[in-house]
Amino acid sequence: MKKIKINKSGCTQLPTLHQLLTYILYFPNLLNCFLLISVLDQIAIHYSILSILTMISLFSSFKTTLSCPIDQVIIKQIQTRLQGQSFDFGNHKLDSFCEICQLYVQEQTKHCKNCDICCQGFDHHCKWINNCIGNLNYKLFILMISSTLLLFIYTMFIYIYIIVLYQTNYDTLVINNELQSFHFTNDNDLNVKYLLSIIMLTDSSFIVILLLQLLIFHIYLIIIGQTTYDFIIQHQFKKVLPQFQIGPQYFYSASKSILKVNNDLSGLENKNTIIDLNQSQQKIIPLSNQNEIIIENQILT
Repeated sequence: MKKIKINKSGCTQLPTLHQLLTYILYFPNLLNCFLLISVLDQIAIHYSILSILTMISLFSSFKTTLSCPIDQVIIKQIQTRLQGQSFDFGNHKLDSFCEICQLYVQEQTKHCKNCDICCQGFDHHCKWINNCIGNLNYKLFILMISSTLLLFIYTMFIYIYIIVLYQTNYDTLVINNELQSFHFTNDNDLNVKYLLSIIMLTDSSFIVILLLQLLIFHIYLIIIGQTTYDFIIQHQFKKVLPQFQIGPQYFYSASKSILKVNNDLSGLENKNTIIDLNQSQQKIIPLSNQNEIIIENQILT
């Protein structure tokens, strides 16, 4: 049996370029916003709102990144084997088998090649946090998107407010306090902070646009009762075979039935092909036989 790490997360793997880019866009922006608030009136209110939003965003982001969405049935199988006991497959009604992990999994479980784990209720692999999103951390993922979206909308408000005051009422920005002396060393610093506000406003706007699109997309998926994986497979399947306008549930049911027949003929009972899918790398290529579809390097017949 393949050795499986049951505590994999977005921080136990090598950081990806997207993950590093997330930190670069996130933390300098927040630090700059906290410092610039010192030039505004009602500092306490702005700091309170920004601090609360930051704590919720950081909490949900770290929890989602550190979460391990591995199929819980796999953990039970590993634990029972380590204890020298036999796993009761009958009580779990398992019909799917991961050829990579060499273990039985739940029906909606998919093997992610990026994390090299079987993700329970697989939705997609999020390259920004370098972790899989599934049943076990989907709510945390939505909280992360929502709270971070609100956080950067508020930073946009701060930056726009400072830019407007700089252009229309410059004197109100020159306020002597101890916090300002920490990052304002000369009179020209206010001009530098003005330029930083413009740069960080662009950064915040970019993040807000991305998160808003992502949140709207997932709200749509929740309403129609689909996962990201289902949505991609369904639309790619229609591109390959546009004459068959069927829902993903029928596609999976049909493909699973055909696969069972093939497995029975070849003597492979109760074994299903587990599809791995990276949201940014999915490919479906039509073959000469239209009853076959390749997803990455795996064939689903």
